[in-house]
Amino acid sequence: MSKEYKKNTITFYNDFRHAAEEEAKYIANQNPIDRIKETVQLILRVYSTNEKTPNTNKIYIDKE
Repeated sequence: MSKEYKKNTITFYNDFRHAAEEEAKYIANQNPIDRIKETVQLILRVYSTNEKTPNTNKIYIDKE
């Protein structure tokens, strides 16, 4: 009965309330391990220990 969410898609909403509802549904249906993996990936991107300069040719799209 749960809605399957596709990765690598962009959805535009007309209002913030509807977007927040969809985000809450996504999080509620998400596997806890996947949620932790996403959190760790975000932390590693923000607090990277890599001393090299970042690659500016990459585009990052975050789910918010």
